[in-house]
Amino acid sequence: MRVAIGSDHAGYDLKAELSERMTKAGYQVVDVGTHSTAAVDYPDFAFKVGLAVIQGRAERGIMLGGSGQGEQIAPNKLPGIRATLCHETYTARMSREHNDANVLAMGARVVGIELAWDIVRTWLDTPFSGDERHKQRLAKVAAFDRKGRFPLFELAQVSQSIWYDNIHRGMLQNGEFRALVKQGVLGVTSNPSIFEKAIGGGGPYDADLRAFSAAGLNAEQVGERLMIADIQAACDQLAPVYDLTEGRDGFVSLELPPALSYDAPGSVAKAKELWAAVDRRNVMIKVPGTPEGTRAFEELTAAGINVNVTLLFAVSVYEAVANAYVRGLERRAAAGGSLDIASVASFFVSRIDTLADSLLEERLKSETAASKRDLLTAALGKVAIANAKVAYARGGGIFSGPDWAALVAKGARPQRLLWASTGAKNPAYRDVVYVEELIGPDTVNTLPDATLQAYLDHGFARPSLQEGVAEAEAVIAGLGALGLDYDALTGKLLADGVKLFADAYDGMVKSIAARQQALQPAATRG
Repeated sequence: MRVAIGSDHAGYDLKAELSERMTKAGYQVVDVGTHSTAAVDYPDFAFKVGLAVIQGRAERGIMLGGSGQGEQIAPNKLPGIRATLCHETYTARMSREHNDANVLAMGARVVGIELAWDIVRTWLDTPFSGDERHKQRLAKVAAFDRKGRFPLFELAQVSQSIWYDNIHRGMLQNGEFRALVKQGVLGVTSNPSIFEKAIGGGGPYDADLRAFSAAGLNAEQVGERLMIADIQAACDQLAPVYDLTEGRDGFVSLELPPALSYDAPGSVAKAKELWAAVDRRNVMIKVPGTPEGTRAFEELTAAGINVNVTLLFAVSVYEAVANAYVRGLERRAAAGGSLDIASVASFFVSRIDTLADSLLEERLKSETAASKRDLLTAALGKVAIANAKVAYARGGGIFSGPDWAALVAKGARPQRLLWASTGAKNPAYRDVVYVEELIGPDTVNTLPDATLQAYLDHGFARPSLQEGVAEAEAVIAGLGALGLDYDALTGKLLADGVKLFADAYDGMVKSIAARQQALQPAATRG
């Protein structure tokens, strides 16, 4: 069992003794500090203990101070934490059996080392009973924990926007999407796989399918018309958000056909066509982060079109995209155009861990050296978040300095990083890990429904993006020593991503064709 332990200065000596005894007893101890008897504030370390438990870095937590009172109060302010104050073993046992307590607080000025050790062992070794009456009571506690919280607005307070990675006509018509906006959803992303599932199911689309088919449109043309109609409806429902945020949020993304992923002139022409067809200021045209897509992006920015540059995996590619944005703005400013333009750079996250973890696990199968195995194991689940933190730090350098300030004076706003692919695909990881660990100013996180609902239920906001940047740089820099080629890894993910979108687009077209056939009068079929 992994146990996070922390203390203030009054609990430091007891922490050192208990840490040593727990290690000898076979527990994996995560010491979050303090690391001396110099005076400190107990909440700082109590929150670290609680966060270690929330984030899954430890199954239980122990916090020590002078009386233990504040050490219990502070972690209980964190969602999902059930901290108990124990100075004898009966309370320790009951707190586990009945309350499933996950943080233990004690006062070093109240208990001696032997009693403290008895309390710790009792508390760590006692399981939750699982009785229905206790589960029911804990469910009520959890409900109170959530009551009055507005998780998405908490993110907005640190200047991060949540967009929804899903859209279909049913939710636009039945009020479901408006309800999400009221909860704090500030934008929408879409892609062919989303429309494939929505349009292929028929229902709200059947009337238009019949009309477009009767007009002689083929399946691909029908698909584009249906997508444009949904994007327009979503833009209209998000128009108040766009106005309220003065063009910062309220956007809806519409993707270019994947066949144009490596065609810069074709991408520019089609993006302009879709921009005119949607005819909404709060639409963004999605362009892939291929070299050709990046060239198209600069042209579209110079033309005053909002763009979501998608399928970004490598930090160097993101830097090229951000610099293309700056060049596009400079060209537009030189031509006398308005710089009232918005753009996001969609940096993919979980897919990186999925591929990196599989490569690391493959190397673990053949690695015999204990030290190397430890390094490989330590890197599991770390690459994606480290990569995102490095990208965020690099972006800060691009959107700063006198040249950028000159553009800001003319009305320019920075291109925001948007975290995409943020559903945790590995069930061993916390289901909101790619939300909680990527929170920072001037960013967007686009969430699929399951991740959005999970975050609304038990997500916790803290400004995490600027934590451990040096460590993140070291993780990425150290991949080569672990046998992972960063450029090859991110290059494969880009190529695979383009193919996945192409397959989804083809699937959407085939699904529409099948639905067109099914909706034909029986006498005209076959």
